[in-house]
Amino acid sequence: MKNLFFICVAVVLVMYVASPALSGAPVPKKHLGIATYSVKGLESDIEGSLKTLAQQGYVVMEISNYDANSGKVAGYSPADYAALTKKYGLTIISSHARTKFDVKDEAGTLAAWGKVFDDHKIMGCKYVILPMNLWSGSIDGVKAECDLMNKIGDEANKREIKFGYHNHHLEFVPIPNTDKLYEDFLISNTDPSKVFFQMDVYWITQGGQDPVAYLKKYPTRFKLLHIKDEYVVGATGKIDFKSIFTQFYKNGNEDWFVEMEDKMTPEEREQSKGMMDAMKKIQARGGTMQDLMGELSKNSPGGMPGTGAPQDPKAVAEKLKISLEGIKESADFLLKSDFVK
Repeated sequence: MKNLFFICVAVVLVMYVASPALSGAPVPKKHLGIATYSVKGLESDIEGSLKTLAQQGYVVMEISNYDANSGKVAGYSPADYAALTKKYGLTIISSHARTKFDVKDEAGTLAAWGKVFDDHKIMGCKYVILPMNLWSGSIDGVKAECDLMNKIGDEANKREIKFGYHNHHLEFVPIPNTDKLYEDFLISNTDPSKVFFQMDVYWITQGGQDPVAYLKKYPTRFKLLHIKDEYVVGATGKIDFKSIFTQFYKNGNEDWFVEMEDKMTPEEREQSKGMMDAMKKIQARGGTMQDLMGELSKNSPGGMPGTGAPQDPKAVAEKLKISLEGIKESADFLLKSDFVK
């Protein structure tokens, strides 16, 4: 009996020492990801923003500020930017990047993407994603674009990087004169070993589709998620994040990123939705990039983003403060959600 008593005591002590919560050791962090597109005004205070994101619980990042023309990120070399994020305990694993995409200039397109992948390999990125495209208005045209994506993916694979595409709601209209949705056609006509897809769970619902149904339909194609709501994640109650995370993990995936737009008034949100719906109509009729750019220019106050006068530093600082507050609220929701690992 005495031996049994000492054995029980020993087991309890081992459990106590092994338990992070009881022993005082750090509790393992959840795998929270942040798309830095969400941080409005990031470049006005990069180090302060990175420090805040880490304090909020984020551990991995998807960047959106790589410049294919200069090969720099917010003015830093890829190596220096990666080192800066690691200084604050954040790791860059993904990037939204854009460069030449032209089926009529395959060699030029592949050379441009090769440089993009070389720069991202320096940062240790696992994923590089084309964030948006206006697709051809014909089956043959979209098939040619799929073939080009496969070749771009081949270039990514040579650098041990995965190449992907991120949906908005534009992909959930039929290709003109067919019953085939763009998203399904893109998935069916790209090589799974060369191209993956990042599901934006907000935009797919805006396209009238069910994110869980798509995760079940294509269990091996959606490797990443954008976790997104109208603003703060989980605030509207309109998106079933529990079911989305459950299916995503069941499919064998782990990487996802919170993405948020600017905080908007109801009027601004309606204006933004109207612009996106106009873009959806352009895609549905097989419009051109010129049509798209014209629509953006017409509906963006002050013209296309980045073409207006420099913003007031105080206004930028306020926008940064507001976005970091919203990002924290999203982190708090996800950290307390038992369905998030």
